[in-house]
Amino acid sequence: MFEMNPSIIKQEHKGNAYYILTWSPLVKADKYKISTAVPSIAGLYELYRMDESKKLNLLSVTHAWYGGLRSNIRAAIDPDVGTDPERKKLLEDAQLYYRYAYSDSFDDLLDVVWFLHTGYFPDDIRVEPSGRYKKIFLQEKAPDKIFWLE
Repeated sequence: MFEMNPSIIKQEHKGNAYYILTWSPLVKADKYKISTAVPSIAGLYELYRMDESKKLNLLSVTHAWYGGLRSNIRAAIDPDVGTDPERKKLLEDAQLYYRYAYSDSFDDLLDVVWFLHTGYFPDDIRVEPSGRYKKIFLQEKAPDKIFWLE
């Protein structure tokens, strides 16, 4: 059986970047399992919350550079991290899910997160691309075939 490694691969052609983003499987968030299952390396991740109708709702997609994926995902799911009462209420007793992909290039992470934000949150883009390319293209792959925009 073909195994998909959660990673970001890039090809460049005529001033454009072509990324292939391969996600890890979507996993129910548990801070203890994250400690052993998620690598402590740079990458990006998505965090989802399942609502009462069993629908997954995207909470965030962001990069994890300092501290790596493991510590960033653990902090993102912990309602006691930070002082925002709305965040705490949203995360308390929530069924959270996450997935990730790793990359050792900060500029590539910026490009991919920017691309995802333009599709997910077109009216609220909070990250800028690296500025290295005229155009950025992205193809997503996921072993569980779950894609946010489909």
